[in-house]
Amino acid sequence: MIDTHCHLNDAKYEDVDEIVNNFLQAGVEKAICVGWDLKSSKQAQDIAYKYPSVYYAVGVHPDECSSYNAQELQNLIVKDNKLVAVGEIGLDYYHNKENKAQQKQVFENQILIAKQHKLPIIIHCRDAFGDTLEILKKHAPFDYGAVMHCYSGSWEFAKQIISLGVKISFTGSVTFNNAKNLHEVAKNIPLDSFFFETDSPYMTPVPNRGKRNEPKLVLDVARFVAKLRNMDENKLISITDKTAKEFFNL
Repeated sequence: MIDTHCHLNDAKYEDVDEIVNNFLQAGVEKAICVGWDLKSSKQAQDIAYKYPSVYYAVGVHPDECSSYNAQELQNLIVKDNKLVAVGEIGLDYYHNKENKAQQKQVFENQILIAKQHKLPIIIHCRDAFGDTLEILKKHAPFDYGAVMHCYSGSWEFAKQIISLGVKISFTGSVTFNNAKNLHEVAKNIPLDSFFFETDSPYMTPVPNRGKRNEPKLVLDVARFVAKLRNMDENKLISITDKTAKEFFNL
């Protein structure tokens, strides 16, 4: 199985060797380490170069858009088989509503950089669904792929972005009892339109709530969705892993 989005570059992980060994022992064969600013993107690159099972993405999160430098991001985009996406990028009006124009400008600039380098994008969206949809419509089609990670929206919004060719990625939040909107999405979304992630060290899935999340627990996310859909978990993992491998060119 593949954890399509984790943060092994987070300060909460001082034991990356152990974390990587844990997910390999659990049967998770690959993990994608994602940057949220220029420093963490370089860290993600370094981690991916160290571990054969780890790949990476570079990008500037909307919370960090004031530090965005297009040329420095371009310098991190190298032609190797370890760099799989530009991300995470997007809009977040939960933490900051005062710089919406800057967030949108940085988001769109990184979309263009990803297209220039023929890379997919990993989208972060929190409390900004309307503006995110507007930007996605403006820049569609996404010939090299787009995924909305840690999906938190409604089924109606999911249908709109899927129609644009955007994939959805589920984290441990789909396992939460009060996440009825995500349960509806997970039950109804076409099998070729989604895959799984941990967003670790955050978003720990049930039954490990309260503990630090790590890539090995992506299996719990997949098992939960398999039960929601009344599917064999191995069959579901096989299908979603195929989608993820094609999406990230793994």
